[in-house]
Amino acid sequence: MPPLLLPLRSSPSPCLPLRRFLLFRCSASSSTTASSSLSPYVASFASRMALAGIRPHHRIAVGVSGGPDSMALCVLATAWKKAAGKKAAAEEGSVSSAFVNGLLGIVVDHGLRSESSDEARLVRDRVRNMGVECEIARCDWPDGRPKQGHVQEVAREVRYQKLLDICIKQQIGILLIAHHSDDQTELFVLRLSRNSGVLGLAGTALVSQLFAPNIKYDGEKFQRYGVLLVRPMLDFSKDDMYKICQVSNQSWVEDPTNNSMMYARNRIRASLRNLSTEGTFLSGVHKLISACRLTRTHVDGTWSVVANQSVSISEYGYAVIDLEKLDPLNVQDLCLSQYLAYILQFVSQRQRPLRGRSARLLLDYIRTIPCKAALTVAGCYLCAAPRSKGTKVLICCSVDWMESASAEISYKCSYEEQPPPVPEIDQIVLEGLLQSNHFVQNHSNIPFMYCKSSIDVLNKAKDLNIIDDFTLEKLCYLRTDEHNKFIAKQDKDGEHDLEETKFCDCSLRPGETCHFMSRFLITWKVPEDVNEICLQENEEYLICTVNLDVSLEVRHMIDADWLFLAEVCNICSVEDNQIDPKVSSGKMQMDNAPQHHRFLQQSAQKALQILKCIPADARRTLPVLTNAQGDIVCIPNIGFRCCPGLSIQSVFYPRVPFHGGYSSYL
Repeated sequence: MPPLLLPLRSSPSPCLPLRRFLLFRCSASSSTTASSSLSPYVASFASRMALAGIRPHHRIAVGVSGGPDSMALCVLATAWKKAAGKKAAAEEGSVSSAFVNGLLGIVVDHGLRSESSDEARLVRDRVRNMGVECEIARCDWPDGRPKQGHVQEVAREVRYQKLLDICIKQQIGILLIAHHSDDQTELFVLRLSRNSGVLGLAGTALVSQLFAPNIKYDGEKFQRYGVLLVRPMLDFSKDDMYKICQVSNQSWVEDPTNNSMMYARNRIRASLRNLSTEGTFLSGVHKLISACRLTRTHVDGTWSVVANQSVSISEYGYAVIDLEKLDPLNVQDLCLSQYLAYILQFVSQRQRPLRGRSARLLLDYIRTIPCKAALTVAGCYLCAAPRSKGTKVLICCSVDWMESASAEISYKCSYEEQPPPVPEIDQIVLEGLLQSNHFVQNHSNIPFMYCKSSIDVLNKAKDLNIIDDFTLEKLCYLRTDEHNKFIAKQDKDGEHDLEETKFCDCSLRPGETCHFMSRFLITWKVPEDVNEICLQENEEYLICTVNLDVSLEVRHMIDADWLFLAEVCNICSVEDNQIDPKVSSGKMQMDNAPQHHRFLQQSAQKALQILKCIPADARRTLPVLTNAQGDIVCIPNIGFRCCPGLSIQSVFYPRVPFHGGYSSYL
């Protein structure tokens, strides 16, 4: 994790060791010269923002680390906003403020070094001097510092979470990140070494939608919150970043740890730097990445259309694929793989790509018509849908996955009120989808559609004259070299003992809401009149033990649960036994509260009727609430509850919606 920047000083500060940094001061230039030199960059930045559907009036945040990339991004975003602001002010006759309207810089203090707080404040002040309001987000490490070797990955995850939190609180829907073309090239080689296919080689999206890990309360209800991550610098090189900082008189820092050969990206960066002067190598790689992005755009558009025609989503959390409408034998491998991956990610809420053997198994399975077998893959269970004669495939959560992952994705929801989600995101996404579909329609020749591996992509690119022999040779060398280092590291990491899986103690109390498996939103409502709840044993509801002090455990349904419902339907009261002593002794015997008997019977009967409409494999994913003794108190999705005063509701509300959120690779 790169440390944040330090200010340029004539003498070192005793509390900020300069040996950690390489500091650069830009020579001053006239404002006229700087403005004219910056104009082409601002124009290119504006075109990228327009392509992403972002307008100057939108509220925008910028992630700032203090290096040349994020400082250059701040410069261009400020110039772009100011230009629009001046025009609006001239038309309205308003007075401009000290800070650029609708633009916020965010500095993340990871807190992993003693001097990080001082550095973060200095970065904040530097950004404010540019006319941009800036906040600091401080990271907490309640479970201790990240383990050695995983610091970068963990710090990145926490950093994005902090950026997202501030955007939500400030009601900002757009977050700018300073990824540039050199980053894309490094990522291309990195994924090449991991044998990614063309979809992975397409690199980072211009726009992608990032959802908060927890749903949040807007004062009336719980909702998904998220931002659009926009990367408007993907057309700019690292050299462009330096030039932007120089012409705008902005200082920056270089982190010497970026030269450490411990990290794969640094090794790749050094190799690419040596090749950058070799003929058309870099330009060829950039063309290849663009071709991969065109392919990805086509695939995303195609699978989305096919999904709308052939997939139905149940309110009980499972999906059904109509194989006749899908016609999988006539859908290209790439499109079908992406189609299946997104459905499985949605059903399981397991946001991981589908790779290798799992992807091949899934393709073979879905193309076997009629469907007769079952398959467990990527956290999901697939089988033929009941009464479909194999023409439809049911996809539901795997019980094994639910049990192993519950600690990670089941949680109590906070009632801390947040501003409502930014509504303009939906409009931006809608316009982006229309633009993407139009873009693909204008390109009839989509490359790499039949490439099954990274080597296939490289060879096809050579056949299409996208890259030359020299570029092909060097890319193959880089791929092999970094792949061998990756395998060696995996072997070394595998020597360590695996951590024990932590299981979630998912419980619910009156007045609380929980998100079970990030799929079902369960709320225990407390009536205004507490007397409506059965608080203790009484004449009407003898066995009801639910009270305001109890905590109910939440688990997934098991086979014994619907057998229990069937037994409840056959309960026999003492009163019935007295009238007819020959009543079957096999029936469940209950207490002498006839009204309670009738309520339980009616509740169980209605629940069973609903349950019969839900495929048996999908039933196992439904939430069940039990008391401390393990007795079933409520199965909210099918309406069963042990007493009429108990108000627990559950709705299928996955954290990430179908289609996995918006992304654009234009």
